[in-house]
Amino acid sequence: MRMKKVFKAMLAATACACMLTMPLNIHAAEPTDGLVVDGSLLTHNDSTETTELFEWRFDSPESDVAPLGTYYAKGHAGISKVSSKSAYITARTDCYENCDTVVAEVNLQRLEGNTWAYVTTRSKTGNNTGSVKVSDTVRVKSGYYYRVVSFHSATKNGKREVGSATSESIYIG
Repeated sequence: MRMKKVFKAMLAATACACMLTMPLNIHAAEPTDGLVVDGSLLTHNDSTETTELFEWRFDSPESDVAPLGTYYAKGHAGISKVSSKSAYITARTDCYENCDTVVAEVNLQRLEGNTWAYVTTRSKTGNNTGSVKVSDTVRVKSGYYYRVVSFHSATKNGKREVGSATSESIYIG
């Protein structure tokens, strides 16, 4: 009888030790998922993309609303999680026709507290083209939300048109 009690106690102790030493992979949403910080929704998505088609301007109170973009058609920005230590960032500038100079720039930002902090930039310039794309896989610190802000410009015959796009964020942990 005593051996049974000793055996049960040893079995229970072994089971407890196994449970305590087992690594647990529990994915719980960060408490900030769903919040919007400076225009970017905080998510646990693996990737996010955004496209800025054009901006509006008011020349004067009496004028009609006119779209910017005689040459500049749209700007695209995206970020994808590659691993817990890297992200793929991209930006593309598209024009209605070939331009003298077309620029696409993508800026990676990391959320620190309630502020988006600069991490890195990639840019590309094309001449006599209608589209430019820049992309790269970059190293990141694990445990943060990241987003991209892209800047786009198209210049033809001395006229420069610009735009920008800001993505939602992704959590890389």
